[in-house]
Amino acid sequence: MTFEELLDQAKAQDPKAVLTLFERYRPLLLSRSYDAYGRFNEDLWQDQCHRFLIVIQMFNKEKAL
Repeated sequence: MTFEELLDQAKAQDPKAVLTLFERYRPLLLSRSYDAYGRFNEDLWQDQCHRFLIVIQMFNKEKAL
C-alpha cells in the first residue's frame, strides 16, 4: 500500500490506517516530546499525538503537490 492510499484510508477514519501512520511517525513524535532540560514531558507527548490526528484529517494532498 502506498503512503497516499494509507493517508486516504486514515482520512476516512480507518483505524488500521491511522495506527499504521501513527506507528511510522511515533519516533518523530516521541523525539519532540522532551522539554528544554531533556526530560520526557507527557503533556508534550499527548499534544503531539492529538495534533497528529488533527493533521491527518486536515491534510490536503492537492495543495501538497
